[in-house]
Amino acid sequence: MVGDVATLPGRAAVTRERPQRTLTWPLRGLLAASLAVPLLLLAIAAWQNLRLVQRQAEERVSIEAGELREHALHALKTYAIVLAWIDARTRGLDWDRIEHNEELQRFLSDLDTLPQIDEVWMADAAGHPRVSGRSSPIPPIDVSDRDCFAAEAEQDVGIFVGREQIGALTQASEFDICERRSTPDKSFAGIITVSARPAYFGEFYGTVSQDRHFAASLVRSDGSMLVRYPTLPAPLVFPRDSPFMQAIAASPERGLFWGRGESDGIKRFYAYQRVEGYPLYVTYGIPRRDVLASWLANLVDYSLFAVPASLALFGMTLLAVRQIQRHTIASWRWRTTARRLRLEMNRRAQAEAELRQAQKMEALGQLTGGVAHDFNNLLTVLQGSLEMLSGRQQNDQLQARVDAAIRTVERGERLTGQLLSFARRQPLTMTAIDLNAQLHRMTELLARTVGSRIAVHIDLAPDLWPIDADPTQLELAVINLAINSRDAMPVGGELRIRTFKTASSPEAGPQPPANNGGFVGLEISDTGFGMPPEVAARAFEPFFTTKDPGRGTGLGLSMVYGFARQSGGSVSIRTEVGAGTSVTLLLPKGRLARASDQAGVTDLPQSTSA
Repeated sequence: MVGDVATLPGRAAVTRERPQRTLTWPLRGLLAASLAVPLLLLAIAAWQNLRLVQRQAEERVSIEAGELREHALHALKTYAIVLAWIDARTRGLDWDRIEHNEELQRFLSDLDTLPQIDEVWMADAAGHPRVSGRSSPIPPIDVSDRDCFAAEAEQDVGIFVGREQIGALTQASEFDICERRSTPDKSFAGIITVSARPAYFGEFYGTVSQDRHFAASLVRSDGSMLVRYPTLPAPLVFPRDSPFMQAIAASPERGLFWGRGESDGIKRFYAYQRVEGYPLYVTYGIPRRDVLASWLANLVDYSLFAVPASLALFGMTLLAVRQIQRHTIASWRWRTTARRLRLEMNRRAQAEAELRQAQKMEALGQLTGGVAHDFNNLLTVLQGSLEMLSGRQQNDQLQARVDAAIRTVERGERLTGQLLSFARRQPLTMTAIDLNAQLHRMTELLARTVGSRIAVHIDLAPDLWPIDADPTQLELAVINLAINSRDAMPVGGELRIRTFKTASSPEAGPQPPANNGGFVGLEISDTGFGMPPEVAARAFEPFFTTKDPGRGTGLGLSMVYGFARQSGGSVSIRTEVGAGTSVTLLLPKGRLARASDQAGVTDLPQSTSA
């Protein structure tokens, strides 16, 4: 015996939850996406445009730095040519001849007229200027402390570029570009110096770009600034941890870096390039705010298109979402109505099927009762006649035949008793029964009935109500159900017997049992091979059996059915192929228990599922 017989699902089981009138989370997510996706695309476009603006700024500062480098290179070539001319004119001459050489004086004076040169002069090995294109005679001055002089005195370094300082002869801001005097023995005999005009470079830097607040400079590799546009109030030397010094340390030839202005504090984006052949760098920087202003202008242009488009998309999505919500609610109403109609049709069909089943069982009961009653009368006559013959036979063989006939009549009486029980025509001897105690007494009998391969588990509910039933018929019903379970488990299994109490009968047929204040339930289940639905539907019919011929009459479950109905209760079966069968017998609470309830002793029934 196995599984559940299919029952009609309740309305709560088939009716879906009513859709919310507020927007569901998926629809809210769709609305959020209609705003988030355009904004995300705008953010991506803004980021890409920022990278483009930065690349354009990099190209622009690099181009401007290249122009500054070319200008510085041309100026330095001019200084180198001037130094070479002076060295060639003074080679082999002593300082007296140099000081009194009028042609050399005119030549130096002509050189002083060049825009990039502030002054040209020569100093001896002691650091005293001896000749100049501007001053004659030269006042006694000592230039031995200048870095240009010190570097050339130590060794021949070629052309050396000194720091920005106040000119020794002109008292103006300048930086020296010097070279060692050539002598036949390569000894130090003084220096030839061109004092460069920083203003010459600054004037050019001021015309190189139309950008506002840009900065351009000429810097030595040790961080000493020679030229700065706009000009600074005092000479500047970059510390080693400054962005410029770190950048040239990482990339000595050219590169880019962010830095803050020395005097105005403006953060700029710089490009730098090295002047070939010299320890000099040119830098060009534009304010970061100008770069960001260009990007923000593009972002505003994008937003003027993207924001209205995003709002329009959001509005259209909102309308679509509202339409979807209204369609969902309308569809739910239509499906709910259709489900209710199907539910009502199924309920009516099931009620009609149950009514036909009840009518069929009633008809079978009447037919069976009539046949069993007439057959029982015949058996009574036969039994009386056989009992008169019994004990009067002289021949033992004839007596044995009479005894066999009497036993056969007795089996026929038991058969008619079962038929009358199903037909509810056999009167029951109603007695108050403690079901738990009755089952306790039957434990050993049940164990012998089902055999040693089947384990019997009994679960008895405490405080069980007494019932009014025929003890003999109750015992036969339990034994019949146990035998059916045994036959369903030929290789062994488990037989479970459970008692419980419930407030009402779960049976939903057209003629449910009367509720007299509660029912006592007896459930007998097994782990056998179960029954298919078409077999379970006919399980209570008399003479219907799936057992092999000679192994069953088909009256076991029909007798249980008749006993339950005649006792005022009901019986139901749950079965599934391969999962076992459970038969539940519900018997009404006994008269003594009902009388106690009416007297005021309340025993609340515990609700349990059969």
